[in-house]
Amino acid sequence: MSFWSELGFGSNPYIVKPLPSSADGRELLVGRDSDLKSLLRKIEEGDTHVVLEGPNGVGKTSLVAVAAWVASERFRNRQTSQLYLPLAEPLQIKEDSSEFISDCYFAIARAFLDHEETLKRADRKAPKTRDVKTWLESPVIKGRGLSISTPFGGGGLTASSAANGSAGFSNAGFRTTIRGWLRDAFPEGTGGLVGVIDNLELLETSDAARRLLEEIRDPVLQLSGMRWVLCGARGIARSVAATPRLNGVLSDPIEITPVAHQFIPRLIEARLEHYSIRSTSKAPVSASSFERVYEVSHRNLRDSLRHAQSFASDRESEFFLEREEGQIADAFIRWLEDLAIKHEASVKMQPRTWKLLEDLAAFGGTCSPSDFDQFGFNDRAHMRKNVVELERYSLVTSSKDDDDQRRRSIETTSKGWLVYYARAKGLSSPVLPGV
Repeated sequence: MSFWSELGFGSNPYIVKPLPSSADGRELLVGRDSDLKSLLRKIEEGDTHVVLEGPNGVGKTSLVAVAAWVASERFRNRQTSQLYLPLAEPLQIKEDSSEFISDCYFAIARAFLDHEETLKRADRKAPKTRDVKTWLESPVIKGRGLSISTPFGGGGLTASSAANGSAGFSNAGFRTTIRGWLRDAFPEGTGGLVGVIDNLELLETSDAARRLLEEIRDPVLQLSGMRWVLCGARGIARSVAATPRLNGVLSDPIEITPVAHQFIPRLIEARLEHYSIRSTSKAPVSASSFERVYEVSHRNLRDSLRHAQSFASDRESEFFLEREEGQIADAFIRWLEDLAIKHEASVKMQPRTWKLLEDLAAFGGTCSPSDFDQFGFNDRAHMRKNVVELERYSLVTSSKDDDDQRRRSIETTSKGWLVYYARAKGLSSPVLPGV
């Protein structure tokens, strides 16, 4: 038997990856009813693409996946004439706009294959996808060096024939075909495909994100029959949404905050119930224990789930089967404290930099360079020198925005919160002044 089945679960209840676009995903999306309603309203009633702004790990991608499923269910239940269907996976932002555009068209083509039967049942005009399916599953080897291309990208290469000898598509021709499919399947006002453009903050600066989005505005963001949801952290999504060239293309951002603490017990209980395969299942991290790690992780759901999963995987199933819930809870807290101590011991910094970490935690974990005076610095340069030291140990991460220094762009990381926890609780070092 597998580890999880021995404990009475069908699979890992602390899985970190985003929730699926399905009934299961809806069941497990706890504490997000208000956000879900706001997002659905933007998707179904707005004519601009949706922007979600919120901390890393807060659950933005899960929210979009479930919203797309709810929207499609509303169509199936004849509550609306708009049909919305999700792309299979979020699209990760990248600096190369040409490559990213190709990724988008590839994902759209795949979605027509995934939803072919649904489109037909809805009496929507579904494309004949047999030849395209052959292309998607059988890349063509092009040129010297065995570089791989597909009919819809690959550095601008053109495919003249498919692997099975059928006619291929040029890069431009394939995109024209995709645009036609979207118009035919989703005439104006009848719905569309829902795609996620994720992790805008990976571009590091809002200037880079703005430039990328402006480059994809016409080939991607202006596609009829597509509803894009752009997700970002550290203020980047909010910053780019306000630029002149994207005005009228992107909506005002919806601020996604961490799941409220009162919903956390039910959130974990829902997962434990969903994955349980017998009434005597033994959870490595109970709802009450998860509340503790959620607090330590500064309400970062992804980090909290990751810690719960790591604690479970560090032990054999017998450890949990042979102990009472209270003993397991005590072991989890000790494990969490040991993890925090280990991270804290690896950091060697000057007292002034340690104080900045403490002050930043008291400030809520995020700030802007222009807040330097609130941290006791005379100017940005002196604060920046200490921020760089915190970055060196991966205790904070920061993004730049030359046009808007007021934007919150310095953020405490998962490791930063653990190190702060160790010092604030005096687990391995003297308690910081003021803690």
